[in-house]
Amino acid sequence: MVILMNKKEFIKELSNKLDYSEEQCIIINSILEDNFFISKKSKDKIIDELIEKLNVDYEKADVIYNTCVEIATKSIKEKLRHPFRKKD
Repeated sequence: MVILMNKKEFIKELSNKLDYSEEQCIIINSILEDNFFISKKSKDKIIDELIEKLNVDYEKADVIYNTCVEIATKSIKEKLRHPFRKKD
């Protein structure tokens, strides 16, 4: 799932933004990796899986999904602006 960002960085950032444990973020990342997450059909499927596996309501699952998209979008934009910059 993690586009232009390694898995550990993604999980860490997701944990910081959502205030979730690393274990919960690993589950979220796993769900995203199993689905192509930038499509309407996949969004519904991902939200359903988040609800089931994390035992959250629809609104919270939607926030989780949107946060993941935000992190990925930010990573892509950063890579496009600075294609040769290495992360520390």
